[in-house]
Amino acid sequence: MSGRYRQQDFARGQALQCRWDYTQGAAAAPALVLPDACVDLLWDGSTLSLAGPDRQAQYAQLAPGSRLQGLRFAPGVASQWLGLPLHALTDQRVALRELGVPRLAQLSERIADHGPAAMGWLAARILSETPGQAKLLSAVHLRLSTAPSTTVARLADELGVTERTLLRHCDDAYGYGPKLLARILRLQRFLDLRRSRATMLVAALDAGYYDAAQLAGDTRRLTGLTPTQLVAQSVA
Repeated sequence: MSGRYRQQDFARGQALQCRWDYTQGAAAAPALVLPDACVDLLWDGSTLSLAGPDRQAQYAQLAPGSRLQGLRFAPGVASQWLGLPLHALTDQRVALRELGVPRLAQLSERIADHGPAAMGWLAARILSETPGQAKLLSAVHLRLSTAPSTTVARLADELGVTERTLLRHCDDAYGYGPKLLARILRLQRFLDLRRSRATMLVAALDAGYYDAAQLAGDTRRLTGLTPTQLVAQSVA
């Protein structure tokens, strides 16, 4: 990123994962946005919009000096608050007032009334009216975050549900199935390990990749970049 990014995390188990604030630098360089199994609400001072869930990396183009604030839902929670299945919103950036939900349209109209406190007001509303991650979705996310090497059939059996039920819940809550969710979480885990100064290969193996070739394939499919390019753009 060429600008300034700040993040405030919420307590684990809540509907929101974090609140963030990004101010673009003097250059209009695009900011790399990686898939992370999350959905964000975006506020630019005039429009409240929704970002994600993303199946592939995207680039956000912001004007020099512009400011963007966001609220990031905990994985698997956004669909509860929106009242919409996320598979209908995959890879989209859309204003909340255009989603056809009167409650969301009203919020979009009211948020500007709160001025600098707008995102704090919205966060308080979401936290007060939205439960945390559902038990099944929490188990799916935990399983794929810690031990990603499994099949859909095995995962469904471990969780005591049918494959069809598992796929439906993942499509609704994440916007895609458990296989893609596992790949996205594994790539994020690799980047976290690389930030801890592990070497590229050690980070890949510890993240759950079989070898460098599998890392390169996943990185290319999810971001369009090589691992080296991805690390250069996303690891400070």
